[in-house]
Amino acid sequence: MDRNDRIVIMAGIIILIIALIGILYHEKTYESITPAEEKNSYRIEWTEYSDEIVSSGYVGRDGWNGNYTIDEGKNAVISNVEFKLEWSDNLNFHGFILPWNWSDKIEMSVSIPEFSFSDTKSGYEGITIEGKGYTPSAKMVKAKNEAQALEMLDVKSGAINCKVSLSIMPKPRIFDKGNDFTLHIIYHYYEPEIKKVS
Repeated sequence: MDRNDRIVIMAGIIILIIALIGILYHEKTYESITPAEEKNSYRIEWTEYSDEIVSSGYVGRDGWNGNYTIDEGKNAVISNVEFKLEWSDNLNFHGFILPWNWSDKIEMSVSIPEFSFSDTKSGYEGITIEGKGYTPSAKMVKAKNEAQALEMLDVKSGAINCKVSLSIMPKPRIFDKGNDFTLHIIYHYYEPEIKKVS
């Protein structure tokens, strides 16, 4: 065997070793790659509901404060809240002897931090304040299951805190110390419904 034959044999052995190393490395890489997770398409729609909180109380010259938490579950989206204050003057001297207005004037302030909302109104007979939040819309998502599909929703859900404060200007001030009232908090919220499309 001459020198050229030895060089050819050595080159063949080196090529075989390199090929074996390549095959072994490729198999290890193939085993380490996990099969891609199958994802399904889900359509998420929202159903609207409404409910009401009714609270009665008395507002005197020191005012009145109330805190109300509205919680319909972590996936529920509360979209808007309406505050209706009703009262009738318990000492109604309107038009009695003298013609001027002796009716109580009440001021209501409302804040909902989660909506970045606050408002104040006053009146002699009734006050209505409405705070509007986010209204969700239908959406298609790809996920491996319903729980993951819910996590992919980019909505502000969960509880909200409503702060209500009242102040009164009773008339006539000598006799009238305050007034009874009824507060209606009417709120609308949405809950998700998930439907598998494929």
